[in-house]
Amino acid sequence: MEKEYWLLIAISFFILSEVFESFAGSVQLNSITNPLAFLSKDYLVTYPLTAAAIGVRALALVISALLLTSLTEKHYFAKAIFLLAVGAVAELYAIQQLATGAKLTPVQLTLSFAYAGAGLVPAIFGYLLRGAFGGISARLAGEPKSKEEKDESQKRIERIKGLNP
Repeated sequence: MEKEYWLLIAISFFILSEVFESFAGSVQLNSITNPLAFLSKDYLVTYPLTAAAIGVRALALVISALLLTSLTEKHYFAKAIFLLAVGAVAELYAIQQLATGAKLTPVQLTLSFAYAGAGLVPAIFGYLLRGAFGGISARLAGEPKSKEEKDESQKRIERIKGLNP
């Protein structure tokens, strides 16, 4: 898919999460002390629209982060480090906000940050694997790396063609 489509999907998910929030109404989730506590059956059954809003917003945040990393070509290790940093900050922020009871952001948004940070883990591993094995596949394909190597390869091809009548 084109990047523009992914941008529209992310924006649509943000809007959809706000629609879910407005349908759910004002929900007080002050008793949650860690991000995993909300995933218990009690909360999910009691607050299904709020859970859907949190999940959709977390998915929109993951898509947004991946969209940012797609702006650079290759550089898989740099992408993995960027996503690791973003995910770690999101997790640590959510843990601190919930543990201290601070009200810098609503609990629903804090939970979305936490789940988005966890949702970045597969992408981090994917970028690490592509970075590790990307160079190997280029070597196996026998693609020349530099312009000089390409020129030299082209000259060899021309000489070989000249030998065959």
